[in-house]
Amino acid sequence: MQMMKLLVCLLLLTATSTAFASTACTDRPECWPEGSSMNTGLLLVQKRQATEKRLEKKYDELVLLAGSASMLGPTVIQALKAEQVEWLKYRGAECTLVGALTGAGGSWPSTYAVRCEANLTDQRLRRVRSATRCLHRAIAKNQEFDESNCLQQLAPIANRL
Repeated sequence: MQMMKLLVCLLLLTATSTAFASTACTDRPECWPEGSSMNTGLLLVQKRQATEKRLEKKYDELVLLAGSASMLGPTVIQALKAEQVEWLKYRGAECTLVGALTGAGGSWPSTYAVRCEANLTDQRLRRVRSATRCLHRAIAKNQEFDESNCLQQLAPIANRL
């Protein structure tokens, strides 16, 4: 009889902890139905965060490389650092607007905003990689005047004017 009570208590404890765990699960994609805004948004957050880590490393590499370029001085380095900080602010504001303009209900606007952030971060990473490759080539070939041209692609909006 005592063993039976212990078994019932263990079953109840397991059921209670399982029920609590499933209600407390909100911060992972698998906590939500596939295709839901929360599942989609959390998957996009993971993708954006992974890309942000790669972007941060690549941007640091670009700044160091620019520091070793003969034609690029401390003003360019400071401008590069400031531009990245401002780009992050721009990305946030732009994507918040994109999400709000969808007119979607529930948590979909934030999901669309995160998708926008993931896309812009990926695009930024491609530009930084391209600028880094270009700068490597310019330095290797002693093409000092090309060094600043390599960084122009980091300001695509201003360069379209």
